[in-house]
Amino acid sequence: MENSYSPSPSSSRRRFLKKTLAGVSLSTLATSLPVSASSSLLNSDENNEMYWEQVRQQFGLRPGLILMNSANLCPSPRAVSEAVSSGTQDLDFDASFHNRKKFGELRTELRQKLAKYLNVEVDEITLTRNTSESNNTIVQGLPFKQGDEVVLWDQNHPTNLLAWQVQAKRLGFTVKVISTPENPSSPQELIEPFLQAFTPQTRLLSFSHISNTTGVAMPSELCKIAREQGVMSMVDGAQSFGSQNLDLQALGCDFYTSSAHKWFMGPREMGILYVRKPLIPELWPHLVGVGYDKYEPEDIERLSTFGQQDIAKLSAFIKTVEFHETIGKEKVAQRITDLAGQLKEQVQSRFPQAKLITPVAEEVSGGVVIVQFPDQDHGKIFNRLYEQHQIACAPTGGLRFSPTVYNTSEEVGKVMDALTTLIS
Repeated sequence: MENSYSPSPSSSRRRFLKKTLAGVSLSTLATSLPVSASSSLLNSDENNEMYWEQVRQQFGLRPGLILMNSANLCPSPRAVSEAVSSGTQDLDFDASFHNRKKFGELRTELRQKLAKYLNVEVDEITLTRNTSESNNTIVQGLPFKQGDEVVLWDQNHPTNLLAWQVQAKRLGFTVKVISTPENPSSPQELIEPFLQAFTPQTRLLSFSHISNTTGVAMPSELCKIAREQGVMSMVDGAQSFGSQNLDLQALGCDFYTSSAHKWFMGPREMGILYVRKPLIPELWPHLVGVGYDKYEPEDIERLSTFGQQDIAKLSAFIKTVEFHETIGKEKVAQRITDLAGQLKEQVQSRFPQAKLITPVAEEVSGGVVIVQFPDQDHGKIFNRLYEQHQIACAPTGGLRFSPTVYNTSEEVGKVMDALTTLIS
């Protein structure tokens, strides 16, 4: 006999959340990281390597694999992967408007969690598909014209460099690309070239928070200095979201962009866009989809009417925020700094002939560590590290290692041992 029971949207959402969050067990670290403050993991010493071994167990990494490629793509904790799967199954089971209504509530909940994590207001943050889309929302949305000037860092990602150059060619404004000293030792060395570049025509400064090609971290003071001179600031946070102890109010930027799939270790094809509230009405959308006309100019959600999106990943993104909250974003940031420091220290001590592209000083570097070995084929070493030693990095600017919380100090030593066998 046909079941006549039809659950209400609210009860459907409760059952869905219960299912997707069911993996959060306090008793078993091998499945998913608990979010309760009573967790033994939360109360253990993060300076103890056993703590980080437990964190590593939250991931389904292939046994033996040493993955140090966070600057490109990170796996997600099991709880996040399971939430993606549960959300997809839920949609496949019932793709009706009635069942999908709960995902609107999840979107609001996610934006609230992200706003708290970044220390901004919820109506200043919206969701995109990745950093590239967020960048282009700003590039194509600001109404610059002939006579205006945009100042860029030459180490910006193409979506924050080439995209501006294409738009400038179209609209007639000027793009000024600034170089900074190689291997800087102080924040002032990075700030000074931009100060010299500002003119009365400068409308915007845009830079990568951390360079994916050198590992240089730009000083947060740049945003405040720009604002003092009447210049807006845009920060590409692809390499800082999930790797730094972020506070966008303290950073002082007007725009911040990032993706969930790198250091944040979240679901793929999910991104964020922050716009300081007074500037939201000034932005034109780069895509106008169904529902755009229901928003007021000051509503940031009008900038993300992209059509059908993978709403099944909303609960997974929520789980990722909770993962970072459970450990503590300051602990995450410090762990990444410590591992990067260990890499740089061991490279210097074991390979005196090597050239560190990334600065040693923590105040001008992040989790990205790039090293070059003279007279070596870095592409071959990159492949042999993976094929012979199960070490995954990137052949960017030499060899790029970008460790995060699922890596261990023991793995840093294994990377050095492997390089010893490969460097002739």
